[in-house]
Amino acid sequence: MHSIPESKKNHLWRKVVWFTDPDEHPLGPFHSVEVYCSEESNGYAVWYVRKLAKDDPRGAGIENADYLLKYFAKTARDAAIEHAVLIAHSDASLDKVIENLDRLAVAAQKV
Repeated sequence: MHSIPESKKNHLWRKVVWFTDPDEHPLGPFHSVEVYCSEESNGYAVWYVRKLAKDDPRGAGIENADYLLKYFAKTARDAAIEHAVLIAHSDASLDKVIENLDRLAVAAQKV
């Protein structure tokens, strides 16, 4: 049985939107885009984690980072999860989802 890293234990919902295919790049760096909702000490946070290659054409001008997209009150657990799910599934095209997340990141708090 795999143990869950301490930093991931407070995740209520998580989706890896895109990641480097290990079959195509077995020795190369791992890149990914993910959205998750986590329980914080006084509410719920929706995060966008962007780790794309420097030469990736998607999102020119957007830095790789963890972006706090939205914060919800302690009483808004379901709304936080719903927000995370909807933005992670905002389009059928993965490139469009990343584009939508990058647009949200412009106004978000970068960590």
